[in-house]
Amino acid sequence: MKRSILAGALRAALQMLGLMLLLGAIVILAESTPAQTQSFNIVKVADGVYAGIGQNGVYGNGAFIVTRDYVVVVDTQARPSWAKDMIAEIHKVTDKPVRYVINTHWHGDHTLGNQAYVEAFGPTVEFVGQNYMREDLIARGIPQLQAQAQSLPAAVAQMQKQLADGKDAQGNALTPQARTALQSQLALQQAYLPELPTVHVVPSTITYENEMTIQAPDREIRLLHYSYAHTRGDTIVYLPKERVIITGDLLTNGIPNTRTSYPVEWITTLEAMDKLDWTVAIPGHGDVQQGKTQLEALLSYWKDVVAGVRDAIAKKMTLDQAKRSIDLSRYKANFLNFDQWNPLAIERAYTELTGGAMQ
Repeated sequence: MKRSILAGALRAALQMLGLMLLLGAIVILAESTPAQTQSFNIVKVADGVYAGIGQNGVYGNGAFIVTRDYVVVVDTQARPSWAKDMIAEIHKVTDKPVRYVINTHWHGDHTLGNQAYVEAFGPTVEFVGQNYMREDLIARGIPQLQAQAQSLPAAVAQMQKQLADGKDAQGNALTPQARTALQSQLALQQAYLPELPTVHVVPSTITYENEMTIQAPDREIRLLHYSYAHTRGDTIVYLPKERVIITGDLLTNGIPNTRTSYPVEWITTLEAMDKLDWTVAIPGHGDVQQGKTQLEALLSYWKDVVAGVRDAIAKKMTLDQAKRSIDLSRYKANFLNFDQWNPLAIERAYTELTGGAMQ
């Protein structure tokens, strides 16, 4: 099976911008009542363990774990300014320094805030990631950031034109709801324009292959990597004593972004996650999840995607034929973003099973 990495800088930038514009939200109730903040709802999920749920346009969650001597942060959002908001929330809880920052995967909405932690806590902060995560952050994340810096002004101009013309990118009249959403996205991207030139990628300083443990005096923090899944180098952060799991985009509030995914192997990772003893999940996007309902729905979905694609390939169907013939609409109730991501999920599985290039 080929797993080639293509530079595709401009394409990658447009994909990232598309992801930022299209991410949705499904409300999954947490047991704790979150405190409203500018950029995050901070939810205490266990003693010393906090989820930072992105709010008000902040697409991407984070988490922090307070140990006896220091703080461990998981994921740093898409902008240093948002990471600084998270740091402000950490300071409200503790005056202990951040010692480790774990990036669950290489995507910019989980890594581009890394530099804020160096600026706030100095060069002794260690950045931790799986081996492939570091490779992809350098090989793909840096060109993607550079391309985003080039493409964002044009994207802002296009949104301004759409609002002025009253038409979307396809030439259809903007509905009131679409206009409001576009205005919100325009404001977010305009605010990012002056910040973007200052953003740079901070790669991992510590890497691991399959498993690593951060052993604090009062807490065990396990980092686990099972297989290719959402990306080549996903990390699961598992707190066995607290029965908490922090998943990155292996688990979200719907069908996760599939553009760099490996659906066949993703099943292996989800099955391993399901076997771990946990009761609370902090996902990459969306609210804190109680129990394994969402994980098991996603696992069932991927199994059906892969089975459907295998059958289509056996019948010598083309990709377009497979997309038209595989009916997974029963999952719409589980995933509100089903219509957005299901076609690409089928495409990724088809490419993986036929040995195509997995960009």
